[in-house]
Amino acid sequence: MEARDAYIILNYLPDIGPVRVAELLTFYETPAAILAAPRAELLRIRGVGEKVADSIANWASLCDLSAELARVERAGVQIVTPLDDAYPPLLREIHDPPLALYVRGDREALRLSRTSIAIVGSRHTTAYGVHMAEELAGAAVMTGWSVVSGLARGIDTAAHEAVVRLGGRTLAVIGSGLGRIYPQENLALARRITERGAVLSEFPMDYAPNRRTFPMRNRVISGISRGTVVVEAGTKSGSLITAAQAADQNRLVFAVPGRVDSPQSRGCHGLIKEGAKLVETFQDVLEEFAMLPGFEAPTLPPAAAPADGEPAGTGAADTGLSELEHRILDLLEAGEESIDNVVVAAHSPVPEVLRALFNLELRRLVRQLPGKRVMRVRGTGVAG
Repeated sequence: MEARDAYIILNYLPDIGPVRVAELLTFYETPAAILAAPRAELLRIRGVGEKVADSIANWASLCDLSAELARVERAGVQIVTPLDDAYPPLLREIHDPPLALYVRGDREALRLSRTSIAIVGSRHTTAYGVHMAEELAGAAVMTGWSVVSGLARGIDTAAHEAVVRLGGRTLAVIGSGLGRIYPQENLALARRITERGAVLSEFPMDYAPNRRTFPMRNRVISGISRGTVVVEAGTKSGSLITAAQAADQNRLVFAVPGRVDSPQSRGCHGLIKEGAKLVETFQDVLEEFAMLPGFEAPTLPPAAAPADGEPAGTGAADTGLSELEHRILDLLEAGEESIDNVVVAAHSPVPEVLRALFNLELRRLVRQLPGKRVMRVRGTGVAG
């Protein structure tokens, strides 16, 4: 038996898990040797009870490898194990790295996850929380970072959507098998994520989500990433579990402050009191990483100040813009406009236009308005 197949089988079996396998590999040279071990021999190993020994000894009746691999092939899924170069590099470093990752999308996105940030938060969001998730995710895209989240309702969805709109790379780690995307309402989003990023899970194809799978999923989200940003979290939010796991994995933890009278802010405020880095913009994240030895963090495009006597939105602040960004500013000369109309009038691919709009917003040359409308900024007044 090949070692990759053995990892897939061990991942499939109940009552085993990555920590147990790591312990067994101190007794057996390969994962295939674990599966070949006699039950009586396994029981002589300290910590191996009857459940574990039975699962391993009877693996052939518990796991139909051929059927599982057929499901994987039909779904266009790939399986990545610790033996593969595509296995996320930072995930290898945690205490309990998954034995197998089921991946739909671009395997290269896993390798590139070395420069990634997790953005997580409550399923019950406010408009402020959604806005902050979108801003942080969009800024991450602008600096070439990948965004990792959990495809859940609320903040996770907002972060994934922002990255996809800008044509960036995002990884969605789910708490079910890839044959049972959860929540179902995000199935279309999951498909869009796979165009440049990936949807992944450590659970077999048809594994149903349950209370146990989501904390397991959370440690993968934090383990893949350089750090974890929590945007809106109540005191019982699952995102606090992700933050705790990030800290246990020796990763940086960030939190976005909110209104002091909002229940959705209490979890983030608690994290800040415990030492999490307060985040207002993605530049705060970059500056924290810049202090780490040997790590070169990219910077956001500067929000250039206007020259003396010039209003914002003209002159010095316009230097260094692309042709598309200049074209968008010209389109907004007459006043505010819907983003959809800007996309049509710009005659460029949608992701490029959205990325240009975001860059202009970072430079404070464009402001986004309610109702998905934008306007050009001129001094302190409204253009037009």
